[in-house]
Amino acid sequence: MARKGATQQSSAPYNRRIVLDVIRRGHEVSRKEIIDQVGLSPQTVANITQDLETMGLVISKRVKGGGARGQPPMAFMLNPRGGDAIGISLEPHKISAGVVNLVGEVLARREVVNDARDRAATLELMVELVADLSAKSHDARTLWGVGVAMPGPFDAPNLSFVGPTAIEGWSDLSILTELEVRTGLDVFYNTDSVAAALGESLFGVAQDLDNYFYLHFGIGLGGALILEKAAYPGERGNATEIGHIPIQPGGAPCYCGSQGCLERYLSLHALSEAIIGDVGVELSNEQILRLLARDDERLAAWCQAAAGHLRNAVCVIENMLDPTTIVIGGSAPAALVRHIVDLTLPLLPSVRTGAPSGRSRITLSERQEDSLILGAAVLPIHEVAVSQLRDLALDAPRGPRRGGFPQADAVGAASD
Repeated sequence: MARKGATQQSSAPYNRRIVLDVIRRGHEVSRKEIIDQVGLSPQTVANITQDLETMGLVISKRVKGGGARGQPPMAFMLNPRGGDAIGISLEPHKISAGVVNLVGEVLARREVVNDARDRAATLELMVELVADLSAKSHDARTLWGVGVAMPGPFDAPNLSFVGPTAIEGWSDLSILTELEVRTGLDVFYNTDSVAAALGESLFGVAQDLDNYFYLHFGIGLGGALILEKAAYPGERGNATEIGHIPIQPGGAPCYCGSQGCLERYLSLHALSEAIIGDVGVELSNEQILRLLARDDERLAAWCQAAAGHLRNAVCVIENMLDPTTIVIGGSAPAALVRHIVDLTLPLLPSVRTGAPSGRSRITLSERQEDSLILGAAVLPIHEVAVSQLRDLALDAPRGPRRGGFPQADAVGAASD
């Protein structure tokens, strides 16, 4: 449901953002529909849509066949050529990247095997990918920057860059500053779970949700709590690191120093360790799908155990946070995730049992293969779009912007 606009003059940036959000959610929305949803005057909405068109964020067209006398009404939609961004998903053993437009279309994608422990080689690969993908953008002048999604947490001495589910051996994120210098583009970053959750908010199954929990199933296991379209950061930006919640007393030692953490039982790394027995070797998604297709006994046993842990995790998340739904996405193969979720049924009773919202307790991402690329690309798309909406000065030249830790919310989400 769209938020209402505000009448104070100082609320102009907020009003632009909620109007843009209504257009994004509706895909093609008439001016009257915008007015009805946001509660602003027709003149205010007309001014805002004109501003958004001038900025190149939306385009308009006359709607034919309305049946009314006079000129047909105007409908507005996001402009696919209004801006592109490059999204990079940095995982311990591979880099995935793509160039994404304002409506979430992946215009081109690349994937390369990489040992992220080698910082120099990782930087060179990212520079090459940015150069390659920049050429696939609609217009280099509307390339808004590079977003990088990677395993967290950040700035947590006992957890950051520790273990095979993280970017092991790094000490800081200065490589991203080097990437910015080498490419000449602003670079934004966030944890893979937060980035992917924002990708679902803008382009995926959570487009019409304001509040939900995102469970990121990849090499590790992460989470993000989305409140009013914004990711709740916690005190130091590391909230909802659900993978490091101990769920098995005296269980498997975890790289964080604890024992029995959820990630040790529910993650692609945990699966690879169970199948291969070597913590330094990861199964590819293709290998996992082949094992799944032939009903491999080792995989079946692991999935059954993982489903039990997921069943408990869902109950804990719901009783603690009462989200509208739990969205599950990440880099794990969609077929594997569906299989594990099917094995969790029936779910344990919680405060969400029998909730009248009409929402399933678990919602699966529909863009599993693209979720990390989309999530990473959302970071510059959000930051630049929101900055333009906040600082609208159409006749003033804009100076260069520097990259940095982005605001963790989606376009049109939060008030200024």
